[in-house]
Amino acid sequence: MSLRQRLLINVALVLFLSVIVGALTTYWRAAAKIETELHSAFVVGEQILEDGVNGLNGSPNPYHALIGIIEQFNSARHLKVSIVDKGGERAVQSHIETPSEPAPEWFYNLLAGSTESAHVKLPPEIHGYSAFLIETDPRNEVQEVWEDVGNSLLLVGLLAALVSALIYWTVGRELKPLEQLGDALLRGAEGDFSTRVEERGARDIRAVTSVFNHMAAKLEQAEAAKTLLEEQLSSVQEEERAELARDLHDEIGPLLFSVGLDAAAVQNSLGDNQLGDAADRLESIREAVGLSQRRVLQILGRLRTGTVEDLGLEAAVQRLVEFWTARKPGLEITTTIPEGGVGVELDSVVYRIVQESISNAVRHGKTTTIDAAVKFDDSGLSVHVVDDGGGLKSSRAGHGLTGMRERVMAKRGRFNVRNRPDGRGTIVEARFGKATEQHHSLAGSHAGSVSL
Repeated sequence: MSLRQRLLINVALVLFLSVIVGALTTYWRAAAKIETELHSAFVVGEQILEDGVNGLNGSPNPYHALIGIIEQFNSARHLKVSIVDKGGERAVQSHIETPSEPAPEWFYNLLAGSTESAHVKLPPEIHGYSAFLIETDPRNEVQEVWEDVGNSLLLVGLLAALVSALIYWTVGRELKPLEQLGDALLRGAEGDFSTRVEERGARDIRAVTSVFNHMAAKLEQAEAAKTLLEEQLSSVQEEERAELARDLHDEIGPLLFSVGLDAAAVQNSLGDNQLGDAADRLESIREAVGLSQRRVLQILGRLRTGTVEDLGLEAAVQRLVEFWTARKPGLEITTTIPEGGVGVELDSVVYRIVQESISNAVRHGKTTTIDAAVKFDDSGLSVHVVDDGGGLKSSRAGHGLTGMRERVMAKRGRFNVRNRPDGRGTIVEARFGKATEQHHSLAGSHAGSVSL
């Protein structure tokens, strides 16, 4: 359950309890008010009847006076007056004012309470009638309470709606940075620390977002330093391997070859007069030299860096594809590479573009297909690497993209990274001028004359 829902439920419970307490308080006050109002009206009405009865003495037309007294109570709101005959039946009674929309019967029964009544006896000379009967009627007073309760409930409902809407809007607005924070944390879990959360809202929320932004900046710096360190370490390793391979090839190899030649020359110089023991030793030396040469060749094979300088562009890219597809089952990588590469000057640049593009696609997106194409066209050499990893998550360029851009610009090329038109992936594009194609042709024509 969200915080917004919890607040709304709590407010609803508070309002419900407030309505219960208010209803009980209203009931007690309304019941006391109705009883007081009815009793006051009853006392006044009884006094009016007693004064009217006293005025009947000496009246020339007492029966007409009786009707006049009854008419005084017509349209009264709280009292009903009747003339009772000798048999105890109501002969004439006043007309009480009735509400146009009376309260429900259950509400009337809840608040009506007991009614007051009294008989005011008539003088003996009034024949056929014995007394006035005065009674209280609470319907109009209950109706007033019913209207007040309805208005109060309407006001409470409007207030509850306004409070709920205000809470919904305020909480949603204040917690908006937390939603952004959640998205940023998910991206951080995927290795993207470039996202920053807007620092706004309540002070506590601003403190959380500020700490997150500081942490993300530190992690981004650490990731950049880690990437740079890995690149430097890889370069150092490649340089050390290349240097060791050159030493083995250039120094140890010739020495072993020379020893082998010397041993063979000694064997030949001895001819038929060679001693048996010397011949055996020379043969042993030649075998040891041959074994050492084969061992040096094996060490050289392991020391080779496996990059484009050793294998050529096409083979190096193929090895790169085998590396990633072996570690990412389900990943499909297709490549189009010119046979023989694109020339010594650009082979390493193109390889680094393909290498970094595939690495970024696999590391920062849910990539399933990658297409890398290196082609010559009318405008020169073009490199396109397209993936379906979901596109760029940030406008900030990382060290990998910056390194690719610097390599391309160093060769007077153009570099661009953008999202696919359908938004499902990224396009990495590099383009080099026509001079590159001419250089490639020259490199290809001289390739056969190089002997290692």
